[in-house]
Amino acid sequence: MKKNTITSTIGALGLASLVGVSSLFAQDAPATPATPPVAPALPSLTDAEVKEISSYLLGLQSSSNFAGAGLTAEDIDMAQVSKGFLAGLKGEKPTYPEEKIQAAMQNLGEKVQARTAKKGEMNLAAGKEFLVTNGKREGVKTTESGLQYEVITAGSDKKYVAPAGDEPDNGTQFMVNYRGTLIDGSEFDKSPEGQPFPMTLQVIPGFQEALTTMPVGSKWKLFIPSELAYGERAAGPKIGANSTLIFELELVEIKAAPAPVTPEKASAVTPPVPVPAAPKK
Repeated sequence: MKKNTITSTIGALGLASLVGVSSLFAQDAPATPATPPVAPALPSLTDAEVKEISSYLLGLQSSSNFAGAGLTAEDIDMAQVSKGFLAGLKGEKPTYPEEKIQAAMQNLGEKVQARTAKKGEMNLAAGKEFLVTNGKREGVKTTESGLQYEVITAGSDKKYVAPAGDEPDNGTQFMVNYRGTLIDGSEFDKSPEGQPFPMTLQVIPGFQEALTTMPVGSKWKLFIPSELAYGERAAGPKIGANSTLIFELELVEIKAAPAPVTPEKASAVTPPVPVPAAPKK
């Protein structure tokens, strides 16, 4: 059986990735600072420790992505996971015939989709009920889009100014502090302590509306309906489909994004100097 057949089957169900969980804000990674902080010295490890810790991390990354795709511990046979993992490292052929693999992955996909849909319906109903009650609280404002916010700190008079002519804004950077929770209070993300986090407008709609509305120096509490967040899709293992999101958001500064690095021209006698690729915007 061809290896790419298995990969395409699993990949179609969104269960094959072993990379880290993508950003919850659906934007590219921030540009590297001009003067990066000096990294602390790493501890010295024995070969046994390297094997132990790296193996654990590979398992953690894999399971985090599987959880984000809707899998639970009950869906997994760990003995078979270990067996398949080792077989792949050794380049061995699959134990099971292709038709059984396809049938198993199809059934698993259908099971996960049904479970996710049911959970999404529950999240949607709970979110709507929460927003109806929350919108009646004193100090909570609801915008035309359905975004709710509560002003914690008023801030200055400075606000975001959009580019002229309705051009897309790819050159503004918002320095923020934030903390995100679900309506049950569980935290799913937050910015680094003591270091404002750079964002562009490539974020979920509710966050984008807040960034372009709130004054610099202000701090708001946002209540984002699912349709202004990730809608019917889950975002990592902690944010289920149709989830209403809550953020404490502080807008520290608005500034121009760092300019791309321009390679220097090499002279006839000087070999070209490697220049780092320009950061994504």
